[in-house]
Amino acid sequence: MARDDLALYLVLSPEFGGTRFGPFEGLEVRLGADRDRCHIVLPEAFGVAREHCKLIRQGDGSLILAASERTAAVFAWKGDARRPQQLQTPMALRPGDRFALVSPEGARFTVEFAALPPEVVAQRAKAKGRRNNLTAEKFAQEGWRLLLARLWALGPVGMAMRGWYMLTSGALLQPRILIPLAIAAVGYMGTFASSCAAFKFKADAMVAADELDECKAREGFSSSGGGLASRTPTQLVGELASSAALGSALENQGDFAGEVVKKLRTLFASRDNYQWLLQDSGEARAEWIRWREAIGGSDAFDPATKLLLPFAAAIPKRTREDWNVQTDVLNQRICVRGPARLSYRQAWSLGLDPVFVDAFRGDETVGFTDDEPGRMKLITDAALAAGQPAPDPTLAIEQAQLASGREFCLYQTGEDARSKQSKTLDAFERHFGSRANAVPETSQNEAPIARIVKLYAADAPGNRYEENDSPRLDFRNGMVTPLEEEPTKDPILQRSAEVIARAVGLPCMLALERPDAVEATFGRNVDPVTCLVLDYKVRQGR
Repeated sequence: MARDDLALYLVLSPEFGGTRFGPFEGLEVRLGADRDRCHIVLPEAFGVAREHCKLIRQGDGSLILAASERTAAVFAWKGDARRPQQLQTPMALRPGDRFALVSPEGARFTVEFAALPPEVVAQRAKAKGRRNNLTAEKFAQEGWRLLLARLWALGPVGMAMRGWYMLTSGALLQPRILIPLAIAAVGYMGTFASSCAAFKFKADAMVAADELDECKAREGFSSSGGGLASRTPTQLVGELASSAALGSALENQGDFAGEVVKKLRTLFASRDNYQWLLQDSGEARAEWIRWREAIGGSDAFDPATKLLLPFAAAIPKRTREDWNVQTDVLNQRICVRGPARLSYRQAWSLGLDPVFVDAFRGDETVGFTDDEPGRMKLITDAALAAGQPAPDPTLAIEQAQLASGREFCLYQTGEDARSKQSKTLDAFERHFGSRANAVPETSQNEAPIARIVKLYAADAPGNRYEENDSPRLDFRNGMVTPLEEEPTKDPILQRSAEVIARAVGLPCMLALERPDAVEATFGRNVDPVTCLVLDYKVRQGR
């Protein structure tokens, strides 16, 4: 089939109705909220610009996808890619490629080329028959005649003929002709230089005006009254996470959203606690990035969960060692280990195997260094607190000294599954993936937050998820309701809110200092202006 008989169609993804737009035969297809300028019109409530992006058809059958404005976010999936690329420059697309507006979860279109409808083909054939009486030769002859007539009628052509005559006859070399010509040439050169300077000044002024308008619009001072300044902190969190669902879920959880804002305020004031992640190098940073990439490369998680889960392991003052100390949901100091920094109770509840019991030992128990019964008591108490029987007393107990030098993690020897990234990832896919039990379906706005809450609810004593169809804490019908009778409710929600705060706050902290380093550390970029507005609102308590 001839290329001219193929038309462009754009097909919406099924979750947005599956509508098939087209056929489009023109060189350009525009998408946006302006009905007068766009071929496909989307509601402004989706966050699209008046003219958001356009597709330009090329002669070789390919398409160029380009954002119409610098602030218009467009994401593209090429071929079988699972992860989208955000457009920074125009991108070539082929049939079968997909793209989405505003965010990866936004309205997604698939590019198709298909035959024109029969009625359009019939109209073309009929029009072609009427043109057969006019030959190409006749058109060429008439066009040449009209061109010559127009040229000779132009004043510059007549002047050129007179100049040619004066040059060939020698009349041009007389002083009365040369002096006025020299004066005129100097005047034209000065005029040209002034025009160039004026043009450059005007161009610079237009660029500055555009940048000012863009800045005003983004800061919320546009004539429409919208923009970043009018948005709530939770809406800004959703935008920085590229997840409208996350922002909507937070808006509907007033108390929990307030806890996220509190954690953001604390985070922005405690940069030193995360120096291990915000610097350029270090084994602790490298290990966390490997864990983030492992979660991001899994097909089991939805995009928002992929973004949030790694930040549960981005704990304050994380070290390069396998061990760290954190406060658990009982507000007690406990040991955590492995790339995900899981406690013994979390690992046991999520079904990691094998997992060996451990216990925290601080200054108050310093005498236990050589006291085997004392160390065994700490280990036994930790196992009983998790609802497990007393551990085997024949297993050797070792201790890992922590960075402070005055704190230790006691543990029974053995190859603990928490230290294996592959085993930990398998457990996370089972319990936080798209088919996980005791959490909402990924289509629900609360789904990613509920998965973080489930991670910390796994630290509640006696709450086991593995091989249990009816766990004690089930979040399928609500994120907070199952915790109403749970003594550890507040610590669980506080730690979950802290993860969301880290997921947007840490990239923002780096973007405001070294924006070129954000993507290498966090796998995505964030808008520094949005970060500034969020920082201001959080610090002002707005």
